[in-house]
Amino acid sequence: MSDCDSSCNSPQNKKSLVCDGCEGSEDEDRTLKRREKNRVAAQKSRKRQTQRADLLHEACELLEQRNRKLRREVDSLHEEQRMLSETLGAHERFCPIMHCSFASCTLQPDTVEARSV
Repeated sequence: MSDCDSSCNSPQNKKSLVCDGCEGSEDEDRTLKRREKNRVAAQKSRKRQTQRADLLHEACELLEQRNRKLRREVDSLHEEQRMLSETLGAHERFCPIMHCSFASCTLQPDTVEARSV
C-alpha cells in the first residue's frame, strides 16, 4: 500500500473525502496541467503575433511599391505639363488670335481655319 492509500484509509481521514497526501498529488497534477495549457496558449499567442507582424510587413511592402509607382507617375505628369507649357508658349508667339484684342481683331476663328487650309 502507498502512503496515500494508507493515510486515506486511516480512521482519522475516514470523515474527510480526500486525504492530505492525495490532495498534494492532485494539486501537482492540476498545476502541471495548468502550466502545460498555459505553455500551449503562449505558443499560440506568439504564433499569432508573428503572423500579424508578417502580414503588416507584407502590407507595408505593397504600400511602398505603390508609393514608388505613384511618385514615378507624378514625375511623368510634371514632365508632360512642362512640355505642354513649352508647346503652348511657342504657339502663343505665332498665334494671330493671341496678338489682337477681340474688339479690334478682324480675324475670327472660322476665317483663321479657312486661311490655314
